[in-house]
Amino acid sequence: MAEVVIVGGGLTGLSAAWELEQQRIPYRLIEVKNRLGGSILTRREAGFILDGGSFVLEKYGEWGFLSELGLSDALLPIGKYRDGELVVFKQGTQTLTDSLAQRLTAPIMTRMAVSSICEIAKGHFGICLENGLMLDARAVIVTAPARYAEHMLRTLAPQAALLLLDYRYDPVVRVSLGYRETDAPPLPETHGFKFLQHYHMPFRVPEGYTLVRAGVRIDDAIKQPEDAIARVKAALPARAEPIFQWASYWSEADSLSRYLPEHAESMDAIDQLLPPGVALAGSDYRAKRLDQQVEQGRAAARQIVAAL
Repeated sequence: MAEVVIVGGGLTGLSAAWELEQQRIPYRLIEVKNRLGGSILTRREAGFILDGGSFVLEKYGEWGFLSELGLSDALLPIGKYRDGELVVFKQGTQTLTDSLAQRLTAPIMTRMAVSSICEIAKGHFGICLENGLMLDARAVIVTAPARYAEHMLRTLAPQAALLLLDYRYDPVVRVSLGYRETDAPPLPETHGFKFLQHYHMPFRVPEGYTLVRAGVRIDDAIKQPEDAIARVKAALPARAEPIFQWASYWSEADSLSRYLPEHAESMDAIDQLLPPGVALAGSDYRAKRLDQQVEQGRAAARQIVAAL
């Protein structure tokens, strides 16, 4: 029996596992996809370093976890923002999740879906997988998106699950187009996209080239991510074809519900409804920025260790 089972291998789940690793607490991590990192995905194309999710990040204060992970020089500041700054990872945001994953030594189960969690006895939980297997654990950390956590928690904490029902997302396809600088189209002042921007920056964009990034909301005309590429190109003055094009979509990447005024109160109620030994953490819950995902994953692990 594992001491702790972590459900979800995105940034928060990896951070929770890293904390348990440092405290030498036995754990097992379960991820439904065939890779770790969740919505964080970096791709290299024609000398560009691209991110499938958000890659310009808000940073307030020091991110001490970077030095702990040997990533002290990983960030490139690109401007001031509010009382902090905007930064990108020089080699892509996946640098962070890869660094976390490399430090984990416990069993990791990918392509495994959790159907439900139940309390078999006080301080003893059963994690039921969709393939019919059941894992035993003394504690569980759920970092999966709310729409999946709601199903997992129905048996264990039905009132908590009810508070996660109808969690809403803003479905956005992120389109990346690479151009030679001389061919880069000017951006229209009005465009109807969530965002549409040019980028020129060292490390991420080769000299003499331009990256166009657009956020396209899914509607009835967007049947697959590639349809979003055509919409962006149609909105740009035609000069030349891009040297590459990429569309990335992660259905739970853009939360809406966590910004609602009642969300914090709902999370407080959920925390009270969950039994000791079960923690819920991740970008759908209290973490709105990348550093908060790391911090709250580690905090959830410390909470669990205290309850063991």
